[in-house]
Amino acid sequence: MENSVGFLSLLPPLIAIGLALWTRQVFLALFLGIASGFLILAGGNPLQGAIQTMGGFVSVFESNYNTEIIIFTLLIGALIALIQRAGGVEGFVNRVLAWLQRKAASADGKGQRKRVELLAVLTGVLIFVESNISTLTVGTLYRPVTDELKIPREKLAYIADSTCAPICILIPLNAWGAYIMGLLGEQNLESPVSTLVGAVALNFYPMLAVALVIFVILTGKIFGQIKPRVRPRRRRRKTYPRRRRSDDRGRDHNDDRQRRRASESAEYGPAIGGASGFDDGLHALHGLEL
Repeated sequence: MENSVGFLSLLPPLIAIGLALWTRQVFLALFLGIASGFLILAGGNPLQGAIQTMGGFVSVFESNYNTEIIIFTLLIGALIALIQRAGGVEGFVNRVLAWLQRKAASADGKGQRKRVELLAVLTGVLIFVESNISTLTVGTLYRPVTDELKIPREKLAYIADSTCAPICILIPLNAWGAYIMGLLGEQNLESPVSTLVGAVALNFYPMLAVALVIFVILTGKIFGQIKPRVRPRRRRRKTYPRRRRSDDRGRDHNDDRQRRRASESAEYGPAIGGASGFDDGLHALHGLEL
């Protein structure tokens, strides 16, 4: 595996990105991208590439850190799914919509959308203990509300992404802070905690990310896919009276015969039903006698 493959090393990410955009199946695209990488490393041997691919997936769990992250993410997903099934998300949505209705007299549609977007930012800021929890919570809670207010999901994704990792690094009372302090401790610094706290003021990117998302919400600026999509109106086709054809006349004749049969059934139906019921009764009595 130490041999260089040159230009072929660009194929796995290109395959993964291309398939993700084409099929919109992220997991399938990632799997095929990884498999293509191992296939290249195996010299084009499909059997050896498949074996190395499976071995690569298994080797991920050799790291305690990777295993803990996977299990933690699964547990958080299960907890959020439980809250959804228990009606917690629906209750939150109803509360938010009721609050918006009370405030509707003092704000138009844009004002309501701004309030919901700022509330999503506030939720992302308050959940600073872990970036994955922040993203999953904001997306799960506010997607029904943003769909109701016709806010693009791309904008909600932008808000969730701009308030998860940036806030976690600006408020390092979480696993991020512990990890960074561990890295600083390996550099033989006397006080990793004070160094981390002093470095928070120099984290310009997370500050700009949070400031930019608030600027976008307050000013209503739209960029790229966060712009609301307007479907073009469909042209109405002109309709003309259809000429009667011979098969139409035949269809009308069949409809008349069906109506006559229905009227005859309505007239003689009780008698026929009584006879059939009497016959069923006789069969039942015969069964009892046996």
